[in-house]
Order: sequence, then C-alpha cells, then structure tokens
Amino acid sequence: MTVVGALGSLFLLMSVVPLRATASGGQDAAGLTTGALMLATVVGELTAPRLVTRYGHRLPLAAGLVLLGVPALLLTVSDDLTWTVMICLLRGLGFALTIVAGGTLTAALIPPERRAE
Repeated sequence: MTVVGALGSLFLLMSVVPLRATASGGQDAAGLTTGALMLATVVGELTAPRLVTRYGHRLPLAAGLVLLGVPALLLTVSDDLTWTVMICLLRGLGFALTIVAGGTLTAALIPPERRAE
C-alpha cells in the first residue's frame, strides 16, 4: 500500500507542477521541473539500495515518504522557479527511496518459494 500511496502522491502533482512552473517561468520551466524530478529519482534509485542495506527498510521508507509528502505542501509557499525545482528534487529523492525500500520490503515479506508466482 505504501508504494501505491507514493505513486498516487507523485502522479497527482505530475501535471500540476509543470503547469504552475510554466505560468511563472515560461515554457522551459515545465521541462526543468519534470527533469529535476526525474533526475533526482534516478540518482536516488541508484543510491537507495545501499541505504536499505545499511539502515534496513524502515528508515529509508520513512524518509522517502516524508520527502515525497512534506515538500508538496511547500509548493504553496512561493511561485519562484528555483524554489519549485528544489522541491521537485526533494520529491524525486523521496519517491526513489519509497519505491526501492517499499519494493525490497515487499520482496522480503514474501516467502522465497512464492516469489516467482
């Protein structure tokens, strides 16, 4: 359920943030915000397995959910493009942590003999 909630949180703002950025920063702003989100997600997904190995599932999963949710609330503070891009970077990192930690937790909870079903 955590991963489903994280996907919902990500996709609810996936079209709104670029539209808002375009209104305040022009056409290139939409691509900049989406690119920042995707870049942080990819970098986060490359580093998250080490964090899960080192700290277990709980801490990276909790950090990911916080980084995915709290910055979304901060979008209401300012229309500044730099602020919006920074929030997108945080949300992308949060999404990566949530997906990797949630996925490995799910795999760990399934008995090994049932994982290929």
